[in-house]
Amino acid sequence: MPHQPLSEQDYQRLSSTLARFAGQDCMNLEQLDGFFAALLAGPDAIPPSECLPIILGGAFDDEAAFPSEKALEQFVSLLRGHWQDIADALKSGEFQPWLEADASGLVRGNDWCEGFVAGMELLNDDWGLLFESPENAPLLEAIMALGFERHPDAEMRPFVEGLSAEQRAELLAAISPSVHGIHDFFAAIRRQLEQEERELEKNPDRRAH
Repeated sequence: MPHQPLSEQDYQRLSSTLARFAGQDCMNLEQLDGFFAALLAGPDAIPPSECLPIILGGAFDDEAAFPSEKALEQFVSLLRGHWQDIADALKSGEFQPWLEADASGLVRGNDWCEGFVAGMELLNDDWGLLFESPENAPLLEAIMALGFERHPDAEMRPFVEGLSAEQRAELLAAISPSVHGIHDFFAAIRRQLEQEERELEKNPDRRAH
């Protein structure tokens, strides 16, 4: 049965549920979108159900967070739906980040990029393959720039003077092509590994060498 994309109402429900736990260090929808994008575009897709403690923060251990088992199941179903929406968008080449305006009406992109960085940290060593590729490492520049703009350690922030509106617009515009480039980079590595595995299965003697 083909996946039915989440409706606008579904996304409102997902967003409001996440917002309910904002005081417990839960991700908002923009952070979640970046987090899932990293997991799906990166080295190995980790399913949403395995990431609930990271997504929900303190609410994960709060028995009163969801009024019933069914409410939790519905929430996880929405997470899976959003996960699949991103997966389909990456496959079709039409991924766009979910970016929301702040209280002043400015789209900053920090939440999204911080979510992406959180996803990278789950498979830190494997992401090293991208950092070490001179040709492909620049794909991370915009995401890392916005992901560390608000870092608590001032020395980790890439912009001492702050970003101009033009610079921010350029970085935000780079997110979608960057994510597609990252997705293609790791997909090519997986294909190569699968090809090597198939060849080893055909010629098991090669394993000994």
